[in-house]
Amino acid sequence: MIAPAAQYSGTGLLLRSKTTLGETLDGLPGISSTYFGPNASRPIIRGLDGDRIRILGNGGATLDASSLSYDHSVTSDPISIERIEVLRGPGALLYGGSAVGGVVNVIDNRIPREALFDEKGGLGGKVDLVLASANREKSSGVLLEGGNDRYALHVDVFNRQTGDVKVPVDLACSKGGVATMSQRMCNSASKVKGGAAGGSVFFDQGYLGASISSYRSNYGTVAEDDVTIDMKSDRVALEGELRNLGGVIQSVKGQLSHTDYMHTEFEGASPGTVFKNKGNDVRLEARHAKLGNLEGVIGVQAENNRFSADGSEAFAPYSKTSQKALFAYEEYGTSWGKLSFGGRLESVKVESLGNPQVARFAPATRDFTPHSYALGALWNTAPGWQLTTNLAYTERAPKDYELFAQGPHIATNAWETGDATLAKEKSSSIDVGTSWKSGANRFAANAYMHRFKNYIGLLATGNTFGQDDGTLNPVDLDGDGVDDANPDNAILPEFAYTGVRARFVGLEASGNIRLLEGASTLDLALRGDLVRAKT
Repeated sequence: MIAPAAQYSGTGLLLRSKTTLGETLDGLPGISSTYFGPNASRPIIRGLDGDRIRILGNGGATLDASSLSYDHSVTSDPISIERIEVLRGPGALLYGGSAVGGVVNVIDNRIPREALFDEKGGLGGKVDLVLASANREKSSGVLLEGGNDRYALHVDVFNRQTGDVKVPVDLACSKGGVATMSQRMCNSASKVKGGAAGGSVFFDQGYLGASISSYRSNYGTVAEDDVTIDMKSDRVALEGELRNLGGVIQSVKGQLSHTDYMHTEFEGASPGTVFKNKGNDVRLEARHAKLGNLEGVIGVQAENNRFSADGSEAFAPYSKTSQKALFAYEEYGTSWGKLSFGGRLESVKVESLGNPQVARFAPATRDFTPHSYALGALWNTAPGWQLTTNLAYTERAPKDYELFAQGPHIATNAWETGDATLAKEKSSSIDVGTSWKSGANRFAANAYMHRFKNYIGLLATGNTFGQDDGTLNPVDLDGDGVDDANPDNAILPEFAYTGVRARFVGLEASGNIRLLEGASTLDLALRGDLVRAKT
């Protein structure tokens, strides 16, 4: 591929699997992770995180609240994953401005795309059992797949429990108002369970399949000893493809999904803030017939979601976001390699619907028309050697919370303020890479640079707000972080979403050296990366 990409499956994925998606990928070339305790982490790719990294499920959109706050976990448990595909660098052409940093596609085969058995039929599956001492983890999973050459069925269930994570120092914990010392990370235990059922019908020129899945998680947030998050996510998906059509259009693939997400933050036994996110995603791609040496895909995509937050930590209003997009991606083959080029045009509407319980939120609407373009090339410079380069210009519409946030975010101890006048985030990027492979020995390296004209960052303003009453710059003469006029009113520093110039420069490399060949093999794997960012 021209774009830097990798996939992880089988034993390689099994040995890396941890309790969260971010930690599972952490340490791979160009990838790190946010970390808000062992239950909430999200991938960082080339120094970019949040809504600049697109997380997909079987190629379709996933909806949760993980990009809104670092203590919100991703609705994907590694125990159910069969393969993870990672695209480093701009994936915006196919997946939108939220993929400017990269794409993580989680594959679980809940909708089989190919027949699993011949006409005689069959049944297969796997059982996963995990015991870990560091966090007293107990997990299990069962997956069954059956069918024949005309249909396939898939069922999986999983369950995982972890205790507080062991650490090498004594920590002060307070539960139920009682302070104790422990060598465990306070409030880091979790309970996760879920399952899915799906199936596909195969015919001579393609398939049609559907799945329904459920995910439940109850976990502690390490920022507050008595706060837990009770999360649930239900997803229904439909997918199909027509192949070998023989005309101008060779194949057509469609995806449709609906997600219903909610989580409640409990303070002890009392429910606090409730976050909800419901939405739909539809995607249609057509691969056209080869025109000389030119082949590619054109497609349309539409997404919409409704978000709400109710409670003391409702720092963003009710909102509605809708997006429509048209995209094309083409490759031109040559005797020395290939060229790629493409573009994407979007129409994005972000609406603040206010909040009947919070007077500071007012209705407002913003419309954006982001567009993105990319050009790439691959040269087969010598036997076993390839050289690649990618140029991209990407635009991203601001998210609802970047525009309309206004309130206390207790998990990060901040008062977050949006800016309803924010312009589109614009970036230009270049990536240059080289790779070599000879048998089991291989090497790859990429250097890249992102330049943002309007990087939307959360920056300190120097102001403070009263957590309970929203008072601007309350008096705190004794410096104890509490309003002198109201001892129950904690003071939070203000951080505002602000557009600034930014530059990210980095280098990543990986390799494999076969040290021992024979009845047994021994390989030495090498990897490293660095990124420097400046605003």
